[in-house]
Amino acid sequence: MESFGAERHIRQEEASLGGTMPVITVQLGRERTLETKRRLVAGLTNVAAEVLEVPRAEITVLIDVMGRDNWATAGELLSDRGSKEREGPARLELEAFFRKPAAQTKATPKKAAAKSPRRR
Repeated sequence: MESFGAERHIRQEEASLGGTMPVITVQLGRERTLETKRRLVAGLTNVAAEVLEVPRAEITVLIDVMGRDNWATAGELLSDRGSKEREGPARLELEAFFRKPAAQTKATPKKAAAKSPRRR
């Protein structure tokens, strides 16, 4: 039991030095499938752990689903907008947000073609 108390003390010390665990809050405009939410939280956790250099176990993701009656843009509830806007934007590929950018290679300059002498 003493080790638990010592670990707790270290956590409190970290928190007082600004080493608190990251909490990511995601607000969605509509409900998503459980599988989509699993992929989302896994991707966010992986990226945050890599970028912030913290263990995955320290990252918390909260999902807040906002109904169309509780979301407004430009002074108008989304539930009051036309059917075209109600459908929403095209579905984005979720994995594209979490891919590492490809390594950039410098283009090698092309050699100028040999010029043939002009005939007059």
